Amino acid sequence: MSSPACSSASYARANTLLPMTQVGGDVIGARALILCGAPASLSAASVIVDVLVQAVTLFLFTLLGLATLAAIGRQAAVGQTVTVVTAVAIPALLGFYLAQRPIGQRFVKTILTRILGEREWLTFGAIDALFARLGSIYANRPGVLASVAIHIAVWLFDALEVWVILACMGTPASYPEALVIESLMQAIRGAAFAIPGALGAQEGGLIAICAIFGLPAQAAIAMSLIKRVPDFVFGAPSLLGWQVLEGRALLARDVPIQGYQGK
Repeated sequence: MSSPACSSASYARANTLLPMTQVGGDVIGARALILCGAPASLSAASVIVDVLVQAVTLFLFTLLGLATLAAIGRQAAVGQTVTVVTAVAIPALLGFYLAQRPIGQRFVKTILTRILGEREWLTFGAIDALFARLGSIYANRPGVLASVAIHIAVWLFDALEVWVILACMGTPASYPEALVIESLMQAIRGAAFAIPGALGAQEGGLIAICAIFGLPAQAAIAMSLIKRVPDFVFGAPSLLGWQVLEGRALLARDVPIQGYQGK
């Protein structure tokens, strides 16, 4: 059984603690898997697929939130918003998926051939191994569908978290309203992926979203701060575990061979 430090999923919370875009935790997760003995191609492929599954389920969750917003009659321009979100998201998600399929493999090899010339054979082996892993993961349809179901369940549970937070602050809201708040907030965080931790974007977005339901700005700010607590609670140990793995790997490389006599 692998330890939590070897699980790539445990590093997602670390994204908010890194001074880079919100993909740093995924890169660290893949690195942790490699340090725990997993093949590099499998580590990278698993993280890439997980990113796609997360993006697809976030898109579906956002559509559910917009549909709920329209159903409770709080927003008249939902139809136009859904059209814009769909027109942007579907081509992007489809392109990301196709980039992981054979057509993407041929494209990458073509680019490398033009850039590296006769040296491209040095990298083709790693590329072929990565795409072979990607193909084997997507061939496991039950596993991919299970991952989709788990991600959707987590999104819905996060909406329950918003419902509980608002109730504890004395500004109760219904679960559908909490679902709208959570889904649109996550959509804003996704759109602000280039901002470390979506700092400012999450807070500003929550103020605007909560205003739809008549919730005060101070409640939105307080909820944003509360929702950032798990990022530190789980993100800090993840980063510490990563450093422990890196330290062990470094020490293992530096241990001298017993009995060796240097000249």
